[in-house]
Amino acid sequence: MEELSKEIEALKKNLSKIENKDYKECFDNVYSILEVMNQRIEELTVNQETLEENIRFMDDDLSNIQDELFEEMSIDELNDIEDEYTEINCIHCNKPIFIEQSTLSNNEEIPCPYCKKNIKG
Repeated sequence: MEELSKEIEALKKNLSKIENKDYKECFDNVYSILEVMNQRIEELTVNQETLEENIRFMDDDLSNIQDELFEEMSIDELNDIEDEYTEINCIHCNKPIFIEQSTLSNNEEIPCPYCKKNIKG
C-alpha cells in the first residue's frame, strides 16, 4: 500500500509540471480519484486483515470445542452417560427427546423443544 501511495505522489509531481490549463485540470481530477481509491483500498485491506484474524480466533475456538465434545471416552464412561438419560416421545408432537432421568423425575413441567408444550401432559 505504501508503494502505491508513493507512485501516486510521484504522478502528482509529474503532473504539476504540465502547463496547459485544460490538461492540468483533467489530470488533477484523475489524481483526486486515485487518492480516494487508494484510501478505500487501504480501508478494505485493514478490514480484510481484521476479518482474517477474527476467523482464525473462531477457528481456534471451534477446534477447542470440537476437542472437548469429541474427546476419547471409554465404553464405561459412555454407558454411564447413557444411563443418565432417557429417551421419551413428546405426547403432543411425538418427537423423541433425550432427558436426564433426574430432570424427568424432579419436574412436573418440561417444555418440549419442538412444540413448547409440556411433555408430561
